[in-house]
Amino acid sequence: MIKKVIVAAFLLLIGGLGGYLIFKIQAPADFDTLEPGAKLQKIITEQEQAIQEAVKEGVYKCCIEPACTMCYMEANKWNNYQAGTCACDDLIAQGEEPCPQCQKGLCLGDVCKTQRP
Repeated sequence: MIKKVIVAAFLLLIGGLGGYLIFKIQAPADFDTLEPGAKLQKIITEQEQAIQEAVKEGVYKCCIEPACTMCYMEANKWNNYQAGTCACDDLIAQGEEPCPQCQKGLCLGDVCKTQRP
């Protein structure tokens, strides 16, 4: 009888440990426990995903690829003071300058793709 109890307890312990390890492996790492480099990569990845969602929703109309992050991160005159949006593509179509990050991405040497002849 005692042998059966010990075996059952051992099996429960092993099963519980196995379940914990599987959960721990599948669970996303807590941001606070990540190393600085991993934190940076997580921020970049999530920001890229958020921008892509905004593009799909039609509120992020950037003129460079990959899209600028400036308009996503801060309200400014290039996104009508609404962070998370971008109007640079529309601005270029209207003959206006895009945000500095887009401007830099569009310029090759002294020639910028936004300049009109």
